[in-house]
Parts: sequence; C-alpha cells; structure tokens
Amino acid sequence: MPKRISIQPHFGLDELEARYRQAIDPVEACHYQIIWLLAQGRLTDEVAVVTGYSRSWIYELVTGYNQLGSESLGDHRHDNPGAKALLSPQQQVKLWQALQSTDPYGEA
Repeated sequence: MPKRISIQPHFGLDELEARYRQAIDPVEACHYQIIWLLAQGRLTDEVAVVTGYSRSWIYELVTGYNQLGSESLGDHRHDNPGAKALLSPQQQVKLWQALQSTDPYGEA
C-alpha cells in the first residue's frame, strides 16, 4: 500500500477547508486544497489527479508547508521585484527622449 504524506497540524481540517474556499488568489486556493486533501489522508496520486499538480510539486509544497506553515503557500511571484534595471534613471530619460524625437536622418 502506498505511503501517505504526513502533514504538520498547523491548522485543523475545518480551517484548511475554510482557507481553501475563501482564498481569492487561485494559486493559493489550490495550494490549500492540496494540503487539505492530504491532511484528510488522501493519496498523493489522487490529489495529483484532482488538482493537476505533479507528485514532485506536491512533495515540494508539503515540505514548505510542514516547515513554514501557511507562509509557504500562495503565489510568491507577486512579491518578486524583478531584476535590476539595465539603464540608469538618466539613461532611461535619454532613451525616452530619443524615442519621442523625429529620426535625425528623416526616415520614418
């Protein structure tokens, strides 16, 4: 028989279900659904079929949840400021001005 994943009891089943159903962000909702289903004792393969997530991603999600709790769930891409700009603010102004001006060679 397949081994069931152990979920740390950061929240009870009722609280996990409530967070799943009340989540506004779809990624966060799906993450809570995965944890909720696994906490019920569902098998990883069953949860993978229901949610469309791979087994390896489910394991990664559970590892984060077991270590950090709900802070690990959700779409953290929103918090990523991105890479540092390649142009300085002064260079960006010059580029913008150049793009607004007419072509010095008179070509369109």
